[in-house]
Amino acid sequence: MEEGPTEAGAPEEGARTGRRRFRQSLPRPPQAVRLARPAARFPGLLPPEVAAAVEPGRIEAALARLADHGEAAEGSSRAAVLLALGWASDGSSPRLLLIRRAQHLRANPGEIAFPGGLIEPGESVFAAALREAEEEVGLDRGAVRIIGRLPATSRRSRRGEIAPVVGLVEGAPALRLSEAEVEESFLVELGELFDPASYWEEEWAPGEEEAWPMHFFDRGEDVIWGASARILVSFLEALAAEERAGSAGDRTS
Repeated sequence: MEEGPTEAGAPEEGARTGRRRFRQSLPRPPQAVRLARPAARFPGLLPPEVAAAVEPGRIEAALARLADHGEAAEGSSRAAVLLALGWASDGSSPRLLLIRRAQHLRANPGEIAFPGGLIEPGESVFAAALREAEEEVGLDRGAVRIIGRLPATSRRSRRGEIAPVVGLVEGAPALRLSEAEVEESFLVELGELFDPASYWEEEWAPGEEEAWPMHFFDRGEDVIWGASARILVSFLEALAAEERAGSAGDRTS
């Protein structure tokens, strides 16, 4: 979907058009409207400085809470992605691995995404996510400890769902990008993703279809949107809810 910079950024609240320039081209319909009050709760639930100090145990607890409520059960997933989280040796904020898809790809060229791809016959979502990450960025599957998964995410333009798998990366393994699939990889601190100034929502209603909520993360010249943004919101919402629950428990104990 990317064909160079385009004037297709976040419209003002209540407006129908925008003029921010991102490297990604957003196929925004004329009826798109930015929501004054996003439905997502994570920006107000967890301050960025708290998210920057989150520990692995909290993330595992958040995923376990989803599993307990049946929100991460197996479904009709056709693809799997890996949310790979790592901590630097200096104890700084946890960081999430993202990629920029190669420009020559037919599907979603230049988009910011998670490593991942189609699930092969007889393969579990966990095995698929690890295999794809190893193929795309050279992340040794032996260096990843799977801790759970998020609810499957639907795709607006394709059939089947995406299964997001979450793993903790041990140490700092060297990456080897597949030029056939990935242009670059980079790490984003969780604290940055919780910054309310970097997040917004829109409501898209192409043609006569039912309105579709869209999520966006401003990353300077880039914007994370589409299925990747929905997965990210799901993860951040779960983490924020767990942190709040944990804090409430600490106060009452």
